[in-house]
Amino acid sequence: MKISIPDSLFTRLFLLLFVILSVSFFAGREILVSLGVDQPPPPPPHHPFRLYAFLTRLAAVGLTSWIAARWLTYPIKRMANAADKLGKNLNSPLIDEASGPFEVRQASKVFNQMQARLKQQIEERTRFLAAVSHDLRTPLTRLTLRAEKIDQHELKSDVQNDINEMASIIDTTLDYLRGDAQPEATCLFDIGALVHSLAEDVSESGNVITVTGKVHPIRLQPVAIQRCLNNLLENALRYGESATIAMDETDDEVVIAIRDAGPGIPEEKLEAVFDPFYRLDSSRSRHSGGVGLGLSIARDMARKQGGDVTLENAPGGGLVATLILPKRY
Repeated sequence: MKISIPDSLFTRLFLLLFVILSVSFFAGREILVSLGVDQPPPPPPHHPFRLYAFLTRLAAVGLTSWIAARWLTYPIKRMANAADKLGKNLNSPLIDEASGPFEVRQASKVFNQMQARLKQQIEERTRFLAAVSHDLRTPLTRLTLRAEKIDQHELKSDVQNDINEMASIIDTTLDYLRGDAQPEATCLFDIGALVHSLAEDVSESGNVITVTGKVHPIRLQPVAIQRCLNNLLENALRYGESATIAMDETDDEVVIAIRDAGPGIPEEKLEAVFDPFYRLDSSRSRHSGGVGLGLSIARDMARKQGGDVTLENAPGGGLVATLILPKRY
């Protein structure tokens, strides 16, 4: 059986310190003995005390090496955790700039400055698009009023559909961008009750949907998860006409799988559909009601909770969208 040792900075420092301390300790003792420095008379060669003394010294060296390696690598591990949180949530807490050695404090300061610049860029982008959308609404309103004066019913309907589509694109794009600009507080929330509530609302509209399983409340952002589940349900019903929701949980995660009865997605495009404004050329097109942001928003909202959304084609047909959320109480 092959033993795999992780190639990490902690492992390297631990082995280096262990070797250095072991060599210096045992070699130093032998040097003192060879120089004739007074020491207590050694016990007989096969006396158990020699083995116990050796193992005690070895354990002391190993423990010292482990503590030293952990102490030296902690700042780097803290920086890696902060970078991981920043990738999931731009509004994650800043790193403490007052702790650690000089180099670590400098790196923490630069990291916090980078996070602040990223937030500023996102806010500027949101303000810019909000201004553009405001300017576009005026001509859209005029076009809507002028469309009412068109005598040809078919042409009037086509023009109104185009205007509504443009307005939908603007609203959806701004809704997508506001997710970064307006962070939401977390709270202990009954996500199972939310799923049943959404299913009842969908059923009242004439759609066929079933829910199985149950899960316990967890800490999350309620509005964000509601948007996530809404988008996944709308996606399932738009292309699959009916849906089934299966809820389950493990010791660490809550899993909600939404399966539709649609044609599925080609395997090579299961990840591409999460890209903003990406639409498949056939069934999932703009004419079927999608702008191309539903799945992007759903995954973004899930990752803000530390979870994720994945897609896979079901063996018996249809598409399964799985929402995975970590348990936090």
